[in-house]
Amino acid sequence: MLIAGNQSGRCVDIPNSSTSNGARPQLWDCNGGSNQRWTHTANRTLTVYGNKCLDASGAGSSNGTAVIIWDCNGQPNQQWNLNANGTITGAQSGLCLDAVGSGTANGTQLHLWACHGGANQQWSTRS
Repeated sequence: MLIAGNQSGRCVDIPNSSTSNGARPQLWDCNGGSNQRWTHTANRTLTVYGNKCLDASGAGSSNGTAVIIWDCNGQPNQQWNLNANGTITGAQSGLCLDAVGSGTANGTQLHLWACHGGANQQWSTRS
């Protein structure tokens, strides 16, 4: 599935199709590439490439914690809730996946931030 920001209309994308641990997801024009295809698994991970998980860097749980990809390891900082209100929250932190600075441009990075109902924290999934 693709995960698109409601404010930007752009998809959660791994820059340059990187598979390196620590790569920072960004917003980018939706193109359906493998670097934009996510799977929400039964254990609540969001995986890309089949073996990399969306991860709260350093198991962080405070505003501004970077969101990265990392080898899937089952830790709580790699578990995510896709909520009915359009937010994606970290199971460990309860914080929302957030487009930094309410950015909408290609290259805008993502981080965790306290949920506030802003458009930069609203996401939709597409097949």
